[in-house]
Amino acid sequence: MWFIEFEESEASSTYNLKEQRKRIRDWAMSNLIGKSVYLTGQNITVTFTSGGIKEAISQPHKHIRQKNELIKNIEDVIVRAEFVKSENDRAGDENFIYHYFRILLYEEDSFIVLKEIKKERKIIFYSIVDKIKNDPGPR
Repeated sequence: MWFIEFEESEASSTYNLKEQRKRIRDWAMSNLIGKSVYLTGQNITVTFTSGGIKEAISQPHKHIRQKNELIKNIEDVIVRAEFVKSENDRAGDENFIYHYFRILLYEEDSFIVLKEIKKERKIIFYSIVDKIKNDPGPR
């Protein structure tokens, strides 16, 4: 499982969140979009898209600034993440399946969300969340 902490200067509460989101989005658009990473244990290839990056950056999170900074290391983090579960789209769209992978952010569970688009036969990086909806919590 991946564990990550940041220096206070990188994720300070005084740092403007809007500026950080723009900086991370610009970095990701230049360094991640169109790239893929292969997850050996799951036998899947994950692609990074602008939509997934934008979703991940705007997603609420208990450690939002740290979660956003994590995107700069997402290629390394995602291959070390622990698979938790896959589930169908909650809205009932049969074209999507979501895959959840556990990481630790400040010694607390967070989850990388991958979105499988069946029609296109591809899996994209979709988000980072601090809890899975309807999940009963730690076991």
